[in-house]
This record gives sequence, structure tokens and C-alpha cells, in this order.
Amino acid sequence: MTTLTFTTLFNILSLFALLSSALTAAHEPNSHLRQHHRDLLKSLNHPYQPHPQARATPDGTAAYTPDNSLHFEYPRRNFKINSRKYKKLTKLLPKILKNANSITTHSWELGCFTETLLEVYNPALTPFEWDSEYEADGGKCQKLEFGEIPWNVLKIAKNSLVAYDWTGSPSSTSGSASQTAQNTSIETDFAIRGLGSLQDYFSESTSPVPHIPKALINGDGALGDPVSLVPAIWILAQFSENHLVKLGLGGKSAADYAWALGNQLDYLFSGIRAPNNNTISQREDHFELWADMMYMIPPSLSYLGLSLSSEEYMKYGLEQWSLETSALLDTTVNIYRHVHDWDTRLWATGNGWGVYGGIRNIYSAKASPFASTFSQEISQAEDTLLKIFERLFNELDDHYLIPNYMRQVNATLAVGDTAGTALTVAAYYRFVKLCPDKVNDALTRLAERAFDAVVAKIDKEGWVTHAVDPMGTYGWVVYPNDPNMHSPEAQAFAAKMWKARTKAGV
Repeated sequence: MTTLTFTTLFNILSLFALLSSALTAAHEPNSHLRQHHRDLLKSLNHPYQPHPQARATPDGTAAYTPDNSLHFEYPRRNFKINSRKYKKLTKLLPKILKNANSITTHSWELGCFTETLLEVYNPALTPFEWDSEYEADGGKCQKLEFGEIPWNVLKIAKNSLVAYDWTGSPSSTSGSASQTAQNTSIETDFAIRGLGSLQDYFSESTSPVPHIPKALINGDGALGDPVSLVPAIWILAQFSENHLVKLGLGGKSAADYAWALGNQLDYLFSGIRAPNNNTISQREDHFELWADMMYMIPPSLSYLGLSLSSEEYMKYGLEQWSLETSALLDTTVNIYRHVHDWDTRLWATGNGWGVYGGIRNIYSAKASPFASTFSQEISQAEDTLLKIFERLFNELDDHYLIPNYMRQVNATLAVGDTAGTALTVAAYYRFVKLCPDKVNDALTRLAERAFDAVVAKIDKEGWVTHAVDPMGTYGWVVYPNDPNMHSPEAQAFAAKMWKARTKAGV
């Protein structure tokens, strides 16, 4: 196929997707509802105030603009599942993902969304259905044809780095004799070792060019959130040497992306830690632990352990999740606290982040060559997750949703949340597939009721309603009567829930 023909085909496909996306009207929040939110917050005796150190603020900026040309295909459902709500969710999934794409802008949202797209459309690139030929030295990414390439993930990953400063990267040389010789050495090494040579860029001690420690994308003050993009950027690095990707997507070289990952890892590992046990902080400028970070940091490190066959990264990921669990799990009720100091309440979405991060960790470890090495850590994590699932599904409200804040006297804070419920259900169905001997019919029935409850709150346009305000604009509260309160997380979590149940087959 000539370059002209390929480019023409690529543009036709993109135009078709763009025309399709134009059919959905924009959803803008109403000013009277925003005022209602403020009034509601004042009436709650709610300890939350807009926190200057929150993960993101209403005016937080992110150097990313959604690409509305992306197209999301209908997935293949599991015909063994006869649930009407499951069939409904299957039909709505392209709309759900399209909506998610339209409102996803922040670092943690991008990390979650790209991972979700991989789970739905390219599961062999995830720990859940890992194909060992995707290991860094396998070279499979370079050989795939057009229909096998995760185009949406690659586009989002590339665009998320639009503001990245590439000064000092392997390709940003000025042409001096020493730099030319260095580049020749890099190219020769790549020709001999292939993608396996890229991991040299992850460590300052082995990188062919010096690191400049910094985040991949603006994290709005969070150290951990940009780390959620590590798997997507690593996949982008590997696919960037595919000739079709070079023609259709362009972008930086594999070495440049690997170097950026090395900078991100340096920035993470040089961040603030707990003095007594080495737990990495979620925040950049002070020590703070959030349940959310259990999805961002540990599974990204364990994914590198899987992809690179690196025992070191696998150990990092498993250790950090265990340390975060020790700090945040309220063992009197087996539910995670939201933040270790200023919000110790039991937040549904935080628990979803925590259990799903643990599930990703375990799947990575079991799919790696180190499953026996870390068998004790895996077993302990499985036991912990089971206890949390048992507790969370026994917290379901009368509508079978997990309360936004559990065990709250104030009914408004305890309104059922579709976002946290969906991610918890997704994690549970992954657990069913992983540990069928540890679950029971009663627990699975509760999970199905929660699944149905989430789907019941998805409108015909594919918007997941009844979800907590993800930005905590006026507090992390669910506004059940506001149809325009949209959550990027809730959209992605619903898709994760669909895929997890599809794979579990129950």
C-alpha cells in the first residue's frame, strides 16, 4: 500500500468517525443547578471545603483536548449471559465510550480511559488476557496489521503528551559529532536488540541520554495520577516502530517515548515517601495517601514488571499496593478510607480504585514469570480483596448501589453512587475469574444486583447518571437530580464492568 493510498484511507475513516460523533448534542450544566449544588452543600454540615491540595481543582488545567474523531465499535458480547441488563449495556457501550472520550482530560482520567479501551478492544495487551509475544523483546507490536493496532489508545497516548518538553530527548540533538556518534550507537543497539533495548531508558544508570525527572503530563499537584498513563505510553513506544503507525500517526520515536517514561519513573521514585516504610506519596509537595493512588501507581509498575519480565518492577508494584492497603484499610470494617488524614471516611469510588488496582496487580504477577516468587504476596492480596468485597456488597443501599460515603448518618452523603459501584463490580467479576474457589453464589448475586442497578442509571444516550461529582467541585457528592453531572470515571468504569462480566461469563 502506498503512502498516499494509506493516508487517504486513514483520513476517510477519521472523517466517518467525526461525522458520527457530530450527531450527539453537547451537554452543558445549568446555572440554576450549580447554585442548587452550592446551597445543598451549605445545608449538609459537610466537613469538606474546597481543598487547595485536592487531587484536582475545578480550574485545574490539563494539556489535553479530546479527539472527537475517535470511533468506538460494538463489542462482541458473551452469549452465555442472558441478563437483560447485560445485553442493554452491550448495546450502549459505544455511546458510553464515545461520551467518556468527550469529557476525559485529566491525567488520571486519561490513564483510566486508555486502560479501559485496552481491556475492551485489545485485552491481549492487558494483564487480564496477556499475550507474552507483547513482551518488550517479542516485537509483536511492530508486526501487527491495521485492524489489530489499538489506534484509539495510541492517539490518546500521543495527544496526552502534546505539552511535553522534549528538550534533551534522544531525537533533540543539535548535530554535534559526539551526539551524532551517540545516535548512531543508539540506532545500532536498536537494530540488534529491537524493542528490548528501550528499557535501558527507564533507568538513569543505563539510559543512553541523561534523564530530566518530570511527569508525563500535568498532574494538578498529584505525584501519582500521571503514573496511570505509564502503560499507555509504554504501548505507544512499542507501536511507534510499526510502519503503519509511523504512516498513520507519526509522532516521536520509540526511544523518545521510552526516555519520557524514564523521566516519569525518576520523578515518581524521587518523590516524598513515608519515613518508616517507603510508601510513595500521592501528592507532590507533601506526604498524603489516597485510595485513588492504588489504581494509579502499583498496577502501572507491575505492568512494567510483566511487559519487561522485570522482577524489580513487579516487586515495586506489589509492595506499594500492600503498603497503601496497610495505611488506608479500616480493618474494623474492611473498607478503605478515602484519604489517610483529612478525609478518613469510607468513599465508594476510593474503594473501587483500591480493589481494581489490586486486581490488576495480581493478574500481572500471575501472568509473569514471577508468579511463584511472589506467591505469598499474591495470596495475601487475594484474601484482602475477598474481605473487602464481602463488606462492600453488604453495604448496598435499597437500590443496590454502594453509598457514596458509607456508614453516614447524613442521607445526602450516603446517596448511592454508580461510579464506585461499577468499578467495584468490575473488580469483583475479575476476581471471580481469578479465584472461583473463593467466591460464593450469594456474593455473586449481590454483584449482579449492583451491576443491574448501575445499568438502570445509564440513559439512552449512553451517559452514566447518579455518579459522584468526580472533581469534588462542591464536595464529592452525588446529585441524583442533575442529568448533566457527567463523570469520565463513571463512563470508563461502566465499560470495565461490562468487560469483566463478559470475561467471567456469569
